[in-house]
Amino acid sequence: MNADPGEGLAWLADSRGNRVPVKGSCSLGRSASNQVAIPDDRVSRRHAMIQVQGENEFWLVDFGSRNGTYLNGQRLTRPIRLQDGDHILIGHAEFAFHQRRSAKEGAAQTTLADQTRADIRQATCWLLVADVVGSTQLVKELPPDELPLVMGQWVADCKQTIEASGGRVNQFMGDGFFAYWHDRERVETGIDVALKALQRLQEQARPAFRFVLHLAPVVIGGVSVGEEERISGSAVHFTFRMEKLAGRLDAPRLLSETAWARLAALVAAREVGRHSLPGFGDRFLFYTL
Repeated sequence: MNADPGEGLAWLADSRGNRVPVKGSCSLGRSASNQVAIPDDRVSRRHAMIQVQGENEFWLVDFGSRNGTYLNGQRLTRPIRLQDGDHILIGHAEFAFHQRRSAKEGAAQTTLADQTRADIRQATCWLLVADVVGSTQLVKELPPDELPLVMGQWVADCKQTIEASGGRVNQFMGDGFFAYWHDRERVETGIDVALKALQRLQEQARPAFRFVLHLAPVVIGGVSVGEEERISGSAVHFTFRMEKLAGRLDAPRLLSETAWARLAALVAAREVGRHSLPGFGDRFLFYTL
């Protein structure tokens, strides 16, 4: 583990001073296939991950490992954003996370020309937001050593479900995540498989969660780092507000009209009426599975 961070925006430094640049998704675990392999029986084969997302944000995610991932001495119970100088402990291996100051300030100095060079384009995408229900109560109900296992396994199962169907988790958000699929021929089949798998996870209620799905044009590109595409536009805001609406309706699953129109031949759903969303003038028709 002697890589030089070079021009990288962030890197991990181990106790011997070796450095590994963090670019895109950086996996940590016992398996040699990880970007950071940790030969320790206390470490799971696929233990944790650092994911680059948003504008120069680095998030640490544990995948329900039995012995846990520790950040600054505290066991990780949910995905959390890393800060420069944070200390990560996995098994016997300790790392210091470092982020260049320019990485934090670069977004504010980005020019329109920079964005143009970043290949801004419009594309139609399927957008999914999932969020744990009653996370505060969950913390009170579960023993401290069980909470990280439940949350980490849920994150790992959801991520595997999305990726197995051709989608990608774009952002982790503490108690939830934002995922997407590029709209392409026959993508509905994969999304149908993912929705059914997510429903099976909901039936287990470990933890209880809800999810929403929308289909609309988005803007792809602009300021981003690593491998994750930057996805923005009003459709993204619409989807997050759909998730809030699902909470108000007590609906575990909510589909927009555009998503339902493409999935109608594959899934059964019922109307839940027309509703307005903050910032969007019209009332929109929604469906629940």
